[in-house]
Amino acid sequence: MRSKLFLILPIAASALFAFTQVSTTKLTVEVDNIKNSSGKNISVGIFDKSTFPTIGKAKHEKTIVVNGNKVSITFELPNGDYAIAVYHDLNSNKTLDKNFFGIPKEPYGFSKNFKPGMSAPDFSDCSFTLSGAEQKLSISLIH
Repeated sequence: MRSKLFLILPIAASALFAFTQVSTTKLTVEVDNIKNSSGKNISVGIFDKSTFPTIGKAKHEKTIVVNGNKVSITFELPNGDYAIAVYHDLNSNKTLDKNFFGIPKEPYGFSKNFKPGMSAPDFSDCSFTLSGAEQKLSISLIH
């Protein structure tokens, strides 16, 4: 009886672990319409509904050095609903510079290539669902 119990426990633990693993999906973000390719950085932030679009509050963030008119960044993310905000840090100060009225002075963009009017976008304007199959999104910078 004892030997059967020792066989069953590891199998049960493995099954429980399999059910609690979070599924992830590969997401590739391509950023284009880069007009200044002089080695400055592009920052890509991936947000959930609670933090979008506050720079510095991204759930996942990567920065890449620009060396052309297009860059590509790949993430491995848990499945779910996300929105992306991107900016081109022209002066390398690690922040999106804005003017007196809060309008960005550096190139920026959002998932779904949403172009905001007089205010920042809502999560629903830019959100997408990541689930299962590998996805690729393209974002064109707004100048």
